[in-house]
Amino acid sequence: MMAAIIITLLLAPLFLSDFRINLLGKFVAFAILALGIDLIWGYTGILSLGHGVFIGLGAYCMAMYLKLESSAGKMPDFMSWTGLETMPWFWKPFASAPFAITMAILIPVLLAMIIGCLTFKNRIRGVYFTILTQALSIIFVVLFIGQQAYTGGTNGITNFKKFGEAHCC
Repeated sequence: MMAAIIITLLLAPLFLSDFRINLLGKFVAFAILALGIDLIWGYTGILSLGHGVFIGLGAYCMAMYLKLESSAGKMPDFMSWTGLETMPWFWKPFASAPFAITMAILIPVLLAMIIGCLTFKNRIRGVYFTILTQALSIIFVVLFIGQQAYTGGTNGITNFKKFGEAHCC
């Protein structure tokens, strides 16, 4: 059953319009988010309001790659609009798809491990854990919006269309 779902998702771009693919991508992302909430709240009884941080960090890593890919490795347009003259050092490695995919997995996992170790070591439970995860979400929203020159602010990273096409030299 799971193999049939994966094959269907992989073949979907061959049969669906761009609009439907975009919609399917949103549905899959929300399904993954729902599974995460179900696992932590349903099996452990711990309500976490910070799932968006981890999914957002992973998505942002891939968006950085896609933006660099669509701009042929040059500095993204939103950076020049906000006054930057050179691309920041931490953006440059994201020109590589394998690096971006690895970081899309590794960065959220490392952040989750750090937060998990700190909260469970200090025995933060119940409503306090919920408040802590909500505070984490607010911190990341303020951080990402406040660093508009590096993150795109409230607009985020937009206007990318292709994935996996290599640019030579």
